[in-house]
Amino acid sequence: MAVAADVERGWSPNWAVHPGEHLEEHLESRGLSQADFARLSALSPKLVSTIIAGKNPVTPETALRLERVLGVRAYIWAGLQAKWDIHQARLNEEAVADPKDWLKRFPIRELKERKLLPATTDSSVLLDEVLKLFGIGRISAYEAKVGALAVHHRQSRAYATSEDHIATWLLIGEAKAREMRLPEFDVRRFNQAVSEIRSLTTEPPEQFEPRMRALCRAAGVALILEKPLSKTCLFGSARWLDGNRAIIQMSLRMKTNDHFWWTFFHEAAHVVLHRGRSFVDDKAGEADDVEIEADAWANNTLFGRVGLDRLLEERPRSAVSVARLANEFGLHPGIIVGALQHHGALPYTHLNAMKARFIWADETTER
Repeated sequence: MAVAADVERGWSPNWAVHPGEHLEEHLESRGLSQADFARLSALSPKLVSTIIAGKNPVTPETALRLERVLGVRAYIWAGLQAKWDIHQARLNEEAVADPKDWLKRFPIRELKERKLLPATTDSSVLLDEVLKLFGIGRISAYEAKVGALAVHHRQSRAYATSEDHIATWLLIGEAKAREMRLPEFDVRRFNQAVSEIRSLTTEPPEQFEPRMRALCRAAGVALILEKPLSKTCLFGSARWLDGNRAIIQMSLRMKTNDHFWWTFFHEAAHVVLHRGRSFVDDKAGEADDVEIEADAWANNTLFGRVGLDRLLEERPRSAVSVARLANEFGLHPGIIVGALQHHGALPYTHLNAMKARFIWADETTER
């Protein structure tokens, strides 16, 4: 008997028996010798002996002969063989790589807290669940999976980050997006969705969030709101599941509505302008041409072609003047404050009370 981990979402035994052991028991219960059984089943004595010894498999053809002689259905023998083969594959895989060392690269505790991994310390179980979460068959496929993301990463050099933690956050979003069964991306419909979403900036989260998700999904875009993980400084990401479906993933970092809305429109710009490419935007990351292009698109969507210039020329400093401009633009005042601060037209210490603050649904107080 071999022992190996075989724990799925529910309970299942962690052991497997080679079908040869069952064959031996059936022969003993019937008083048949191996030689007698070999003659009745038209199998060679050597093959019968090696199956009982666990050195040879029960093939589909052999399973049919066992059924005819012993009366045990062929699918039962085939099932026993399949379970044995799977356990052997697990044992062989664990012998190749120590899962404990590999798992140390990832935020396992945080994934357990989010119920994305089971609350166990069994490394073989955790390995299996992490592989499922990442959508890969074995450890050796991880690097290829991450490489396939082909992420254009606007990264800050001022913060210590972990590429494995970043990849984990992205792969969580990918797993959730795949569960959504998205239609194919429709750029015309997505542009219409973005226009309607702009009008939602003055609404509270319980009203705008479900509407945002629905509008994006109808256009073939998964909107994923996922808490940031440790050793990441990510605001958002825009990328493609395949050539026809997109993901906008946001971390709600900073927890203020100016950052939230800017991140959304910036990532939406990548979806519209840079189809087929993947982007991750880090805190204070350096901008290049494609990021500058996305910024310009987001500014134009929020403020119009000359709106931002006008805003920076007026440089409102009072809550009353900011509220007046916000009403004219049809935007939440916090977005106006955030834009002024970002462009150096207002100190970061001023008018922050005009921003709306967000918390995650499972949080009762600010952390």
